[in-house]
Amino acid sequence: MLDVACKWRPEPDWANARLKGRTIEVGAIMGVTQRLVSGDAGRFLARYGLGKDVGALGLALGARYAVRVARDRLLVIGLSFADLPDGWHEEGYAVSTVDSALRVFEAKGEGIRDLLARATTIDPDNPGPCAAMPFGGVMGTVYRHADAETLRIHVDRGLAAYLWEWFECQPLFLQA
Repeated sequence: MLDVACKWRPEPDWANARLKGRTIEVGAIMGVTQRLVSGDAGRFLARYGLGKDVGALGLALGARYAVRVARDRLLVIGLSFADLPDGWHEEGYAVSTVDSALRVFEAKGEGIRDLLARATTIDPDNPGPCAAMPFGGVMGTVYRHADAETLRIHVDRGLAAYLWEWFECQPLFLQA
């Protein structure tokens, strides 16, 4: 039988994978609790006291927050299964755990705007209400976390190795 596995590079060791350039660095974040909420987003946000959801390139603060990924869908970070069980909730929304489905990358540094210019066509000064967007050739959920120079990118796990190779090819990371 033909062995086609040798055609692809092995997936990085995500716990230790880091790229560093002069003005930016990127790495994978492990252990982020990710939940997908579909339905009445307003009632969900009110019920869990999360305030307003974050849109494209919006700033998320703290360990618990919600990111808008569609008109009636949120990616919620930091709410555990004990806080919020999977399934249908009488308040009008459904919850699914997606920890295993999405890989989270974090990019930090002054070079964030340069990275955004290479990765997406979005105007960073007028980004829009939805954080789901094409990023580096794949669909991702992209927003700022903690400060203006920290960018989080959630992508399907199956596409994470591709996005990592895309990062490796960017001049931002070749300048170190």
